[in-house]
Amino acid sequence: MRSDLSVVIIANNASLRIGEVIGAARRVSNDIVVCDSGSDDNTVDIANDLGARVIHQNWKGYSATKNIANSYAEHDWVLSLDSDEVMSEALIDSIEGLTFEDHKVYLLNRSNYFCGKQIRFSNWSPDHIPRLFNKKVASWTGDFVHEKLSFGDNVKKELLNGRLDHYSYESYSQRMDKVFNYAKLSAHERFQKGKRTNLIWTILTSISKFIITYFIHLGFLDGKAGFQIALTDALGSWKRNRIMMELQNNRVPECCK
Repeated sequence: MRSDLSVVIIANNASLRIGEVIGAARRVSNDIVVCDSGSDDNTVDIANDLGARVIHQNWKGYSATKNIANSYAEHDWVLSLDSDEVMSEALIDSIEGLTFEDHKVYLLNRSNYFCGKQIRFSNWSPDHIPRLFNKKVASWTGDFVHEKLSFGDNVKKELLNGRLDHYSYESYSQRMDKVFNYAKLSAHERFQKGKRTNLIWTILTSISKFIITYFIHLGFLDGKAGFQIALTDALGSWKRNRIMMELQNNRVPECCK
């Protein structure tokens, strides 16, 4: 266990995996912060029982919420995790043996799972994400939907050994719910930025989204899961554009009433 690293976890109704996430995090840090945005399951109870510091924060979008959570970290070095991301033994060993360099951010090799199946194609892999950093030289930026870790040109990136297992969707319905919620947020964000759409563009982008995920990104090699991912990508594109069309016609979309 390191005494110079904080692990910051954002969570909402994450009782299924939060215990595993915190358990692995305990192996690398003496400071675990769980930022909860209104869970109504037993996420908070589990986190408290496992010795994490729980802070309660209304959801302000990914980047803003993550930055607020990082401000509660005791240490300058932060490992940023979502509540469905579990570190492998090899990744834990890599972090334990790491000598931090102030002008570096460290990338994690994330393996994404869909309904219990590891996805190797479908534009979900490889997935190298910057998650371990000094909060004095890096912070989250972006709009309500998107977030990106930003840092200066003098900050170098280094990929760590080991996997971060991301159990992103436990069921097809969970995937659909998240995709449609993302589509709603993205539609409003795009509309506010002055972007517009039409029916032809809505149809074409939905079809092309499926083709890109399933064929160009070899989603068919992921079997049934690959087809479902491509289908939900297409449906998400359709939903986003349909909501934008409603907004353009000065109507409140059904999903937003």
